[in-house]
Amino acid sequence: MLDFLVHNMTLVINGCIIALFAHWLRNRNDK
Repeated sequence: MLDFLVHNMTLVINGCIIALFAHWLRNRNDK
């Protein structure tokens, strides 16, 4: 159960980082 929670948290954190990075790249390219 703990491994499942850790795995899900890792996926969520990675998804947030990728989304923020993509958003930052889009904003930088618009300028």
